[in-house]
Amino acid sequence: MKILVTGGAGFIGSNLVERLVADGHDVSVLDNFSLGTVGNLSGVDVEIIKGDIRDEKLVASATKGIDIVFNQAAASASPMFKTNLRDAVSVNVDGFINILNACRDNGVKKLVYASTSSIYGNLKPPVNEDSETPPLNFYASTKLINEHFAALFYREYGLDSVGFRYMSIYGPNEKSKGNFANLVSQFIWTMQKGQQPVIYGDGSQCREFTYIADVVQANILAMKKGRNDIFNIGTGKTTSLNQLVETINTSLGTKIKPKYVKNTVKNYISVQLSDISKARKVLGYSPKYDLEKGIKEIISSQRV
Repeated sequence: MKILVTGGAGFIGSNLVERLVADGHDVSVLDNFSLGTVGNLSGVDVEIIKGDIRDEKLVASATKGIDIVFNQAAASASPMFKTNLRDAVSVNVDGFINILNACRDNGVKKLVYASTSSIYGNLKPPVNEDSETPPLNFYASTKLINEHFAALFYREYGLDSVGFRYMSIYGPNEKSKGNFANLVSQFIWTMQKGQQPVIYGDGSQCREFTYIADVVQANILAMKKGRNDIFNIGTGKTTSLNQLVETINTSLGTKIKPKYVKNTVKNYISVQLSDISKARKVLGYSPKYDLEKGIKEIISSQRV
C-alpha cells in the first residue's frame, strides 16, 4: 500500500517507517525536523517531504494517492506548551484538522493517529477507554480535541480512524528529542556516562514503560483491523522510577544511585497504569517486551 507517515523522522514515526518499508509498503514521510532527524531514517528507502502539517496545501498534496496515513507529528510533551502555547496548540489542532480534511478529500482509507494517556489525568488506575478524560495540561487537552474531531469526521464524512492513547513509550531513535525523550532513555544515557539520573520526588511515582516495537505492532494491527475507535497502548504493568534505576543498573552492571530533587510540577501524574484488554480483544495486540528486555535491546543495539 501507499502510506504517508507524518512526523516520520521522529522517534515513534521512524521506527514505524522502518517496519512498514520492511513489510514492502511504499512509504512517504512528511516532517519539519523540529524533533526528528534524517539520521533516524538512514538506510530506509522512503520519500522525504520536508514541511509542516500546518501547511494545508502541502498536506493536501502529500496525501494524494495515499491509502493509509499515520499521524505522529505533534508537539508531544507538556513543557512545549509552556514555552509557546499558541504554536504548540496550532501544531496539534490546526495541523490535525489539515490532515483530517486532506484524508477526506483525497479518499484515504484510514487514519491512524497518536493520542496520549495524559488525558486520563490522575484517575485511579487502571484506566480504560471508557474512563473519564479530565486532562491536566494543555498537551492532553489538544489530544482530546483530536479524538473528538476524528469521531466527528467519521460521523459526518465516513473517514475511518484509529487513535492510540500511548503510555510511556521508549526505545531507539529518541536522541533527537533531547530533554523531551522518555525517562528510560534519558536515564540510560546518563548512567552510561557514570552519572546519577535525576529523580523529581522520592522515586515512588510509577509509569507504564512501553517499548517502541510493541507500539509499532499496534499501529500495524490498526492498519489492518481497527475501525473508528480508541485504544490504550501500553503493557498493563507499572514500574516506579526507583525500580527503573535498579533495572538499568542490572543491565549495565553498575551501582549508580539516583539524585533526588524536589518535585515542583503542578498536577503531577503519580501513577500511570492502563487496562489494555480492549486492544488485545479487538486488535489482537499483545506486548512482547517487559522493561528489562526493552532496556537490554537498546543497550545491545547501541541505537539511541
